[in-house]
Amino acid sequence: MSARKGIDRTILTIAVLGSLVLLNVVSLRYFARLDLTRDQRFSLSDATHVTLEELKDPVTVRAYFTADLPAPFSTNSRYVRDLLEEYHAGSDGQVQFEFIDPVSEETAADKEKKKEVKKDIFGRTIRESTSVEQEMEQLGIPPVQVQVNEDDKIEVKRAYMGIAVNYGDETEIIPMVQTTDGLEYDLTTLIRKLTREKAPKVAIVGGHDGETPREDLGQLRGLIGQLYEVVDVDLTTSEIPEDVTAVLVIGPRTPLSEDEQKKLDRFIASGKSAAFLLDVMKADFSKLTSEDVDHGLTDLIAGYGVKIEPGLVIDAESATISVAQQRGFMRIMQPVQYPFIPQPKSLSADHPLTRGISDVVFPFMSPLEVNVPAEGPVDADVIVKSSPKSWVQQKPYDLNPMQQWTASADEAGARNLVVALSGKLPPHFPDSVEEGKQPAEGRIAVVGGSSFVGDQFLSAGNRALVLNLLDWLLLDDALLAVRTRGLDAAPLVELDERQKTTIRWVNVLGVPLLLVAFGVVRWRMRERRRALVHV
Repeated sequence: MSARKGIDRTILTIAVLGSLVLLNVVSLRYFARLDLTRDQRFSLSDATHVTLEELKDPVTVRAYFTADLPAPFSTNSRYVRDLLEEYHAGSDGQVQFEFIDPVSEETAADKEKKKEVKKDIFGRTIRESTSVEQEMEQLGIPPVQVQVNEDDKIEVKRAYMGIAVNYGDETEIIPMVQTTDGLEYDLTTLIRKLTREKAPKVAIVGGHDGETPREDLGQLRGLIGQLYEVVDVDLTTSEIPEDVTAVLVIGPRTPLSEDEQKKLDRFIASGKSAAFLLDVMKADFSKLTSEDVDHGLTDLIAGYGVKIEPGLVIDAESATISVAQQRGFMRIMQPVQYPFIPQPKSLSADHPLTRGISDVVFPFMSPLEVNVPAEGPVDADVIVKSSPKSWVQQKPYDLNPMQQWTASADEAGARNLVVALSGKLPPHFPDSVEEGKQPAEGRIAVVGGSSFVGDQFLSAGNRALVLNLLDWLLLDDALLAVRTRGLDAAPLVELDERQKTTIRWVNVLGVPLLLVAFGVVRWRMRERRRALVHV
């Protein structure tokens, strides 16, 4: 009997081991993974899948990561490798990748150069660059100094954490992977940029004493220029080029003529897109003064269904600015809330333009009123609102950040700050559409201020919103979801007292009761087996 049991156990062990070996062999051929994150952060997005499916020629990605980096850099390295595996599998092998440790590429001559350390006239340690370091410099991947613990000593190690994407003779670089948030977006947009035949063209309307695109909007222009071709258009002398897909009208201070407005109206009626970032005043922070603005576009925008109301929105949910204060003989910088810069805690979670974005500031904004028929050919979405604790201040505006901010209860309420319109937008001028024809499907974004895209306020959240705005105007909604991964906040759900009490007692009594129940079940099973043996 015992020999029989030994044989059965041996057969069972062999069967289990064989099943495990077979499972491993099968897993080499077939791959599957389960992503349980709330926003599917570790799965490739639809936009990435479409981009990979459209690849006609191979793309090579080289990840240059120094080996044996400490956390969190080692975690980033593993994430990059896993992500590139996903790109390779999702492209049916069209995306090839290499993971390279630059130190392992050093030659014997390079190692000798690293030993030949000298001092310059200032006493600084210098040496000749190795061939690997020269190659990294030519690629545009800089070295970073990382503290590592080796042999119980804290040392500074020279490391690389960059990515190069190659397509044909062209190369695009991610110089340093400091964080994995947004890495999929960066890779996908670089692949699109390299493989597309022509970049979409975006025009910025100049003149009218507005912000200078090449100076005051330098960061904005550089940000957009990474993905699109940016051109300046002066509507006083020229038409909007036919190959322009979207137009940005940013903060004009003098009225646009009727002829200029007609050019914009015809452009929109043809099915193109436009964003109007319009101010009622321009602030001078150094003097705490404001200058009235008349852009002349109020009637044009109202014709599309959005009325720009006078005044500035003041919001209790606002950004913090630093204010210099004199304390005796010392002048210190003190952070204060500045209600003229609303910072809504949540943007529209339903609209692709703002889904997943947070920490966006909207300085010196005017409220917007939406007048679009519910069943009409135009869809209107209010995508940014101020908080319920906001109100409107009419001119003259007091910009003093140290003033007492007060408002009566009947004045408080959420105000519309950004509105998105899409559909067959009604032309403001009758001759913008040929007789007998209907306007084509277009998109318009109306923002009650332009300062949020200026160099002074272009934070990470604002940059994400600007790029989402361009993608939405250019009908690339799928790419919006990739950029905003990791940007949305996941606050804890507030529980009421009843729920807190229930959870507390479950924690206190639940586990002990489960252990007791498990013990009772085990005891009853053991008693049953003993009864069967005696029978």
